[in-house]
Amino acid sequence: MRSHIRHAVLIAAAAMTITALTGGLLVSTGTPAQATTTGPAPTRYADDFNGDGYHDLAIGAPDGAVNVAGPDGNPVLTPNAGYVTVSYGSKYGAQRTGLKAVTRNSPGVPGDAGQDQRFGRTLAQGDFNADGYADLAVASRSKALDEVTLLWGSATGLKGGTRMPGSEAGPGFGTVLKAGDFTGDGKTDLIVGYSMAIRLYRGPFRADGSPASVQPVDVGAMFNYTDAQKRLAVGRINKGATDDLVVLGEERRRGRVLLGGASGLRQTPVTVRGGNSAVIADFDKDGYGDIAVGDSAYDMDSEYHAGRVQISYGSSGGVDENRGTKVFTEDSTGIPGSVEAGDGFGADVAAGDLDRDGYSELIVGAPGENHATCEHCYISGGGMYVLKGSAKGVTGTGAAFYGYDTAGLPRPAGVYRIPRLLKVTDLNGDGQPEIALPVQANTSEVWSVGTKGGKVAGTAPTRVVKPPVDSQIPWTGNEFGVLTR
Repeated sequence: MRSHIRHAVLIAAAAMTITALTGGLLVSTGTPAQATTTGPAPTRYADDFNGDGYHDLAIGAPDGAVNVAGPDGNPVLTPNAGYVTVSYGSKYGAQRTGLKAVTRNSPGVPGDAGQDQRFGRTLAQGDFNADGYADLAVASRSKALDEVTLLWGSATGLKGGTRMPGSEAGPGFGTVLKAGDFTGDGKTDLIVGYSMAIRLYRGPFRADGSPASVQPVDVGAMFNYTDAQKRLAVGRINKGATDDLVVLGEERRRGRVLLGGASGLRQTPVTVRGGNSAVIADFDKDGYGDIAVGDSAYDMDSEYHAGRVQISYGSSGGVDENRGTKVFTEDSTGIPGSVEAGDGFGADVAAGDLDRDGYSELIVGAPGENHATCEHCYISGGGMYVLKGSAKGVTGTGAAFYGYDTAGLPRPAGVYRIPRLLKVTDLNGDGQPEIALPVQANTSEVWSVGTKGGKVAGTAPTRVVKPPVDSQIPWTGNEFGVLTR
């Protein structure tokens, strides 16, 4: 598909690709492009920044150093200024060379790069200005305010941007960024979390960065949203035409389910088990979005931080109370291995239809895992589990473990563990998902791990995305690998 396909085909193609990745719906990638009176919008997804019909991968590096001009005109290294880059998708998969850094010193980007701004600490993607190209929301700090910058998509990718009003709302503005159509009007909205509150900024956004309107979101409980990006999940739970939101409390407090509608997000009496990460996907192919919560800090008897995952199944009201919560640990039937202290099972959770049978699989990160098949896990290690979806939901039957030394995975120098962060996407457009995960070793990098027939890596190639080679970035940082969630 390319940029001159008509609007109806665009929507159908986007829906088919989302179905292939998630088993029917529900891991939200934003709204389809809107037709205009001047001609068809470019083919794109909520992460297609250049409108070429392929998903792209935005990557933040908030601790990267940036060269800024000193009083004498010579470059001065500014630590923790931060930058973002994009690995553009193509028929070959993730782009590995020619990546460009976008900083607050880049042309058209408001402000100036400064020490400890951490530009790129949180990201969200979507067509915020409804022009047919995906845009990127980027959080950063300044001496006076925390800010969110909107970088605009174009036929050549991210190009220029504007500062989003609202930083005066409170400290930590932008510590959570989540995009979706929460009102059902076909426009992409943005959830912004800060301190003890979250707000819904309704799209479309204007050229000056202002939204159509702003409203507070009543979660029904007081939560702290500092560093809470993985504790919020967007998807479609109740078969509605709007995106819904799951919010987990800090320190493993029970979470809340909010359903979207024409007036915005509304709280429900539904609660879900607490944890540190969440994802929404249709594991049983009944059309409702199910909620998986990873709880890596869970202790099993004397096994400290062994971890667990809990599944709540969706219904018209948010959660099917008649089905109860399904709990998985590494001792569950069918799951390889056994519970050990420090495994961190559930450090992150993601979902995608890896075997293309219509049921979403659940991918569970366990960066502390010292699995029997992982010979040197006491030095480098960790791995991910894949639990299959079925008509009865997630099952341990047929589950598989993929350690850091799985055939087909890279072996970078230095000590490293996988995966603390997971993202399912399809960068080469073949309908077979890849799993993106950041790796911190001697140098930070992001792996785009291929899948084939429900299996991870092996004969499915993995592409390694390294930080950009850019004169304005004298040090690429150890945190290269902040992904949109």
